[in-house]
Amino acid sequence: MRLPLAFLLIACLTPTLSFASANEYLLAVTHDLPADAKAALQQIDGSPRQLLAARGYLRAGQQLQSRWGWSAEEIRTYENSPEHRDLLDEIATVRARFEAANPGYSLYANTTTRSLDLQVQRWNSNRSIGVIADRLVQAVKRELIAYPAHPDAKATLRFADFLRAWRPAPAAAPLAVPGLSLHGRSRAIDFQITQGTRIVAPTEIAKVSTVWRAQGWANRLAAVMRDTRFIGPLQSPNEPWHYEYAPRLRAANAKE
Repeated sequence: MRLPLAFLLIACLTPTLSFASANEYLLAVTHDLPADAKAALQQIDGSPRQLLAARGYLRAGQQLQSRWGWSAEEIRTYENSPEHRDLLDEIATVRARFEAANPGYSLYANTTTRSLDLQVQRWNSNRSIGVIADRLVQAVKRELIAYPAHPDAKATLRFADFLRAWRPAPAAAPLAVPGLSLHGRSRAIDFQITQGTRIVAPTEIAKVSTVWRAQGWANRLAAVMRDTRFIGPLQSPNEPWHYEYAPRLRAANAKE
């Protein structure tokens, strides 16, 4: 059976038209983002990863700016603050507990505030982020079939709602969107189990089942976190080493 020439042309051109529309719609839904988020998007490689990041910014909504990672100057200020000393003291308490309960083993905690540049670098190089971003692009192409070729106000709002509602499958993205990582405000700490100079349980997704779960390190770490200012571990994605830090309130910095 021979198909009409017009049908063949539409079939060949549809992917290209859909992708072009996706870029236009990406520009439309990010038009009103804060300058910091727009600048971050410009540093992200390729439209698929940009789309996935834009989804995160849209989902953050009005909290986007308040959740945004610190600048280099803000990081320097924090590192000389009482709040930072509180964090180091809390880590020391947890480490002492862990060493007492697990002779011969200790905890390493990465306390370096994660800069935006590093967050972008990891976003651009992470293979799983690339896979999820490609899945989002395919979903976007299917979604845009019923949209106007060029975004108007109504279609832009509809597309923004679509991005907010879309969920990666089968698992959540392994990284926070650049700018929104709790590590960018020293509100999350990753712990590793060490024995002397050897890392026994590293911060690697591939080691969650075989090391953190099978060898009991996830439960041992969770046990020493009780009654501290650490909350966790992170469940989605499954990171038994990742704990959120809730700083105690101080009169000089009550907004934290």
